[in-house]
This record gives sequence, structure tokens and C-alpha cells, in this order.
Amino acid sequence: MPEPADILVVDDEEAICYAFRRCFEARGWRVRVAGTGAAAVAAYRDTPADVVFLDVRLPDVDGLDVLRQLRARDADCRVVVITAHGSLETVRRAVEGEAFDYLAKPIDLDCAVEAVRQALEAGRVATRSGPDAAPPASGRTSAGPEDDLVGASPVIQEVYKRVSRVARAESTVLIQGETGTGKELVARAVHAHSGRAAGPFVPVTCAALPEALVESELFGHVRGAFTGADADRAGRFEAADGGTVFMDEVGELPPAVQVKLLRFLDNQVVERLGSVEPIRVDVRILAATNRDLADAVAAGAFRRDLFYRLAVVQIDVPPLRDRREDVPTLVRHFLSARAGADGAAPAVSREAMRLLQAYDWPGNVRELKNAVEHAVVVSGGGPVLPAHLPERVRRGPAPAPTSPDSAGAALEAYLDRLAEAGPGAFRTAVADLEKRLIARALADAGGNRSAAAGRLGIHRNTLRRKIREYGLDG
Repeated sequence: MPEPADILVVDDEEAICYAFRRCFEARGWRVRVAGTGAAAVAAYRDTPADVVFLDVRLPDVDGLDVLRQLRARDADCRVVVITAHGSLETVRRAVEGEAFDYLAKPIDLDCAVEAVRQALEAGRVATRSGPDAAPPASGRTSAGPEDDLVGASPVIQEVYKRVSRVARAESTVLIQGETGTGKELVARAVHAHSGRAAGPFVPVTCAALPEALVESELFGHVRGAFTGADADRAGRFEAADGGTVFMDEVGELPPAVQVKLLRFLDNQVVERLGSVEPIRVDVRILAATNRDLADAVAAGAFRRDLFYRLAVVQIDVPPLRDRREDVPTLVRHFLSARAGADGAAPAVSREAMRLLQAYDWPGNVRELKNAVEHAVVVSGGGPVLPAHLPERVRRGPAPAPTSPDSAGAALEAYLDRLAEAGPGAFRTAVADLEKRLIARALADAGGNRSAAAGRLGIHRNTLRRKIREYGLDG
């Protein structure tokens, strides 16, 4: 028998409430609905719920204000925040309000069911822990400077969620993604939402440091340590004391510096080049790479122990081609920075926007930003038309070579084989197609499940379940 649960759904959209009710009641759970924040608070006051699904945009009040009211009334209240207008700021406020989880619309009902199960399990753990259990760590009340992470697609929502949860910890973080995806923006967001926001944020591009000077740049040197060292000089770690060091392209560090970085991560002590005097600092390390460090470890190009030490928490930043629905938002964001004296940003024609969304963006968000700037310059500040876009964007993706005759023949042969399955032909075909699509998406994404889920347009939890179902995790 399923575990009983009382669920309160707070949303003014009848279709969403209906979908939740159908899904949850089919599992034997009791469901109540409320269309306003006031109704939600009253319903919870009359009968507390095990789990609350709470929309951010309610007709009478900000849903996150309702979250605070519910948590103030009942510290054990487990609230899953839902929204179709997600941003990093929204996720941060939800996390700081101690929401149990965060889901973006359109809601994957499998994920909603999993959220209920996890909330029930958390309730059992809290009950076993007793009244002396430590309360959850509260978030910061100050958001720090605004960041430029933009988008509302499911894959970027996962990044927002991970950033908000990671920011409050002190763990090292490895940020992975292709060139131009915004790894430094993610690092700056982690820093800005952390307890170190008032301290320095010191970026270091490891690949840009001359190999002979990389140790001096990171750890500093004393006078006379090498030719040209005519004065003592603090390194990047000392400069970041009390804050964060962002080490971009960390996979390019020379082996000798990898050893010294590992030692620093263990003891937070700097020894300047040419000196044995220890200097204690307080620094959090955020590292980034566009390489697969696991492959570099296997090839002997990167220390295994350093990899594990850096990758305590990992954040995968999706390529732009896996979140094309964010392109219009990003374009408007970049155009707003080019607004004229009257504050009006240049407009974009429908056909120009269609071309921007169709392009694959191998240079990711950075390439999109440059293309938008190019278009604004060429248009002279007027509306952006297709003719103003870079030629590569106007040209669009090259059509894949196809042979209709051979494709049709192959499909007919496949259908002939399916006919032998008898009454199970439909289920066999669907399962076979799903398995092939998932395997292809995983291969194209280099095994990155978040990216594969984005390519398929499904939630990562759904992808994880399908991988298990089809035995693709071996």
C-alpha cells in the first residue's frame, strides 16, 4: 500500500490543479487545492499538509511571501515551489525561504511524485532524529550584486537550483561546460549568493598563465626568488583572502602546480615561491573546465586526487543549442544593454528571431552576444532584420543529406519486422524508438545527462528513469 499523504496544491490555474489531483489521487494521496495565497494559509492553518506545491505568481500575493508565512507557522512544512517564470533570483529566494524543492513549469509529474516521496522520507528522518535535530541552515538575506544568468528553460533551471544550494556551502565546486556557456557567470553567481559576497572574487585563467610563472601568479614570490623578482609579491590566493578564487581552465595546470594546489586545498596555507614561511588564508575555490577531466585523469594528464578534491560538487552548464527556448530572452537581455538615450532597446523582426533560434551556436552564449552586437551596429540602432545578422546565422544549419527512397525502404523493412510482434507491435515500436533516441542523445552529449535531457525536451529525472528502464546505464 502507498504511504498516505495530504497534499495542498496552491495555484490559480485550474488545469494544473486538475493534473496534480489526477496524478496524486491515483496514488492514494489526499489532495486539496487553493487558488490564492490567503486561501492557502487558511487551509494549512485548519489542516496542515504533508507537502505543499506553491506557485510563485498568485493573484493576491507573491507566492514566496506565502512560503515564509507557512514556514513561520510550521517549521516542518515542506513546500515545493513551482513557477513558469523562473530565474536565479526566484530560485535563490525560494532556497533562502527554506523551500523543500523547486520545480519549473511545465511540470513533469514524475518529478512531482518523486518530490512528494522525498518530502515524506524527510519527514520520517526528522521524526526519528527527534527534537534535538539540527535545523536546516538558513540562507543569506542579501542577494549581493545582480548576475547575468538569463533563461527559463528546464536545463538552466537546474543550474539555478544547484547554484542556490551550493552557494551556502563552503565546498569546492567544479563547473563544467563548453566554451562560451557562461561558466564564469555561474561562478560569480555562487560567490554573490554566498557568505563570502562581501569578499573579493578573483578570477584566474589558468591556460593564460605562462608555465614558468603560474606558481608565482597563484602563490606569490619573494624578492630574489627568480630572475626579475625584484620585490615581494602576493599571489592570487592571498589577494582573495576572505573571498573566492575562480580557476578557469583548471585542467591546463602543470603537474607540479597541481601538487601544490592539492596541498593548499587541504590546509589553506600559502608558501610564496622562494620562501618557507607559511601564510594562512581563507579562500573558497571554484574551478571550471571545458575539458572532460575524468578523461584527463585516465590519460594521466590530471591528478586523480586533485580531481576528486575539486569536484566535491559539480555544476554542468548546458550549451545554448540545448536550450534554444532561451534565445529570445537572451537576445532581449543583450539588446537592453544597447538601449538608446530614451531607454528603448532595438526591436527584432520575427524572421530574424527565427534565424537566431535555428542556429546551433557552437560558440554558445558568448557567440550569441557578439552576433547581437554585430546586428545592432549594422542596423544603425534601428530594428534588427535578417540582413543585419552575421552571414553564418543567416545561412542557418546545413540540411542533412537524405535519400527519401532509401529512408522509406528502411522504414518499410522495420515495419515488416514489427508486424511479427503481433499485438505488442505498438509498445515494441515506442520502446525501441525511445531507447534509440535516448542512446543517441547521450552519445551526442558525451554522457552528460542534463544536456541529453535538454536535447530530448524531457526532465532529467524522467531521463534517469528511462535509462534504468532500458538498461543504458551500464
